[in-house]
Amino acid sequence: MLNTRRRATWVVAAALLVLQAGATAARAQDRFAEAGRLVQDARPKMGTPGISVAVALDDRLVWSAGYGLADVENGVPATADTVYRIASISKTMTATAVMQLVERGRVSLDDPIQKYVPSFPDKGGLTITLREILTHTSGIRHYKAGEMESLTPYDSVADAIRIFKDDPLLFTPGTKYSYSTYAFNLLEGVVESASGLTFEAYLQEHVWDPAGMRRTYLEHPQTIVPHRARQYVRGGPDGALNAPYADLSIKWGGGGIISTVEDLIRFHDALDTGKLLKPETLAEMYTPGTLADGTRIDYGLGWMIATDAQGRRWIAHSGGATGGTTYLLRDPVRGLAVAIMCNVQNAGGIAALARAVDETVAGAR
Repeated sequence: MLNTRRRATWVVAAALLVLQAGATAARAQDRFAEAGRLVQDARPKMGTPGISVAVALDDRLVWSAGYGLADVENGVPATADTVYRIASISKTMTATAVMQLVERGRVSLDDPIQKYVPSFPDKGGLTITLREILTHTSGIRHYKAGEMESLTPYDSVADAIRIFKDDPLLFTPGTKYSYSTYAFNLLEGVVESASGLTFEAYLQEHVWDPAGMRRTYLEHPQTIVPHRARQYVRGGPDGALNAPYADLSIKWGGGGIISTVEDLIRFHDALDTGKLLKPETLAEMYTPGTLADGTRIDYGLGWMIATDAQGRRWIAHSGGATGGTTYLLRDPVRGLAVAIMCNVQNAGGIAALARAVDETVAGAR
């Protein structure tokens, strides 16, 4: 009789667990559906033909989707597999590569850039370190008007930096913060010099492959890339026009990578789970930089750092490309991430949308 009662108790307990699991799964699906409605509602307000989104909870991909059109002229839907220009999110992968080389003792953050890129000229005796480049405190300028739409293909870092290398610095390195994609491009040369590999080969072998990122590449305009989105700008009777041509070989390290939202989530997961860098290295990257006078800035080593009203610290990066807008929002403490990509330039409200998706989905665990 006792064994029968025990078996009955176990059966009831197991049934309750199944019911609880089913209810939890249903709540999760409800939250994903609500997040999808948020993205769908935001898409026309952002002015983007297509948009893709992916979410990580507990450092694993739990939801991804696409809405609208990846290619307006041919009616191709945007999906989670759509390949977009990730723009300045590229900087986070370049920074990861540099910090891997720091871990291996091949690079020091306080080395002058000329040690690795000798074609970059001396700036009146002022030293520009890798740390200052990674924190945007180098004094190297950003784009001038029209320079984002470069038409020229470049075969090397030495060629690609010609557009800015002889310009004067904006300020003494380390004394101010001034965002610079051009400065970040110099880090391609650091990776190549310290590793003996091309920048592309290094990223493939040491970042993308270990993270399981199978749909991430440097953008070569002549290469056939399945599911690649077309790029747009706002305008015209239908709300979008084809974006002007841009060859991104001028800025692979600072903004020339293409990828999917799911691959960005895999990148986040690989960082959080120690596949790419040690915890102490990540902690250093996520620490806000400091100017020479002690002022803290909202940028670490390749990542934007922010704290919200609830005291949560966010590690993030935005991206603005010719014909694209992107955002990667991360909370490594909770293992949360939201990746959003659009195929229109200057899509407004993408950071707020990422926060809204996080708030909607985070309770689904």
